Amino acid sequence: MKLDFVKMSGAGNDFIVLDNRDGSLDGMLRRDFIARICRRGLDIGADGLLELRTDYELAFMMKYYNSDGGQAEMCGNGGRCIASYAAMKGIAEEGEAFSFRSVAGVHRAVVLGPDTARIWMTEPEISFLDRIIELDGAGMSVSFIDTGVPHAVVLADRTEPPPFESAAPILRRHPAFGAAGANVDYLWNEGGMLRMRTWERGVEGETLACGTGAVACAICANRLMEIEIPVDIAVRSGESLIVGMDGAGWWLEGEARHVYSGTMETDPSKSLTESH
Repeated sequence: MKLDFVKMSGAGNDFIVLDNRDGSLDGMLRRDFIARICRRGLDIGADGLLELRTDYELAFMMKYYNSDGGQAEMCGNGGRCIASYAAMKGIAEEGEAFSFRSVAGVHRAVVLGPDTARIWMTEPEISFLDRIIELDGAGMSVSFIDTGVPHAVVLADRTEPPPFESAAPILRRHPAFGAAGANVDYLWNEGGMLRMRTWERGVEGETLACGTGAVACAICANRLMEIEIPVDIAVRSGESLIVGMDGAGWWLEGEARHVYSGTMETDPSKSLTESH
């Protein structure tokens, strides 16, 4: 079977994008299949998959799947990428605001140029700010904020947390964040520039950028570090994301770039463990 797809990057978060407005891919988009085509080096490879679906009230519906094939409520950079993709497909007009739906709720978006898009997030839910959590004998200043998906933000300037690579995969499953756990973001100020690193659940590894994480970090920077917004936050890819707030809520802006289009020869019935 031939599968047409688009590869997109949102400041370093990369996605496979599929147009499923006609429902023809419904039987194919199983967890095992999505996990298989997201494998790097063996298939297309991506942090996750974006599915564009028909919505009879709004511009479209977005479904987001992590690279393990599990569905997540929202992805900030994915939302910006699919907004840009919708403009490419003629579903939305560049420069004109529109609304689309995710599992997390309704989002407003605007495509600002061929490689830039902004989305407004659903209202963040702050569970706690600046709580000291012990991990491996070290106390960490952690905030827990849901910006469409839950994030544990570690303020690395306030304490001396364990190294990101060793602590993040453990903290991601800390009981303070419930049974589903949370994405983990380390946030610090380096010479006047905010920087962040993110460990994403569902990917179970570090990603080069995280949009919902950038919003969670911006909230912490504003509330706990007295940094004014809008604010630029540098992500692991070397790109930066801009986070601000206006009358419509918290917004996220940055690169949303079409990398390439392709057609993949695939057998959707093949399992993840079978050779490709």
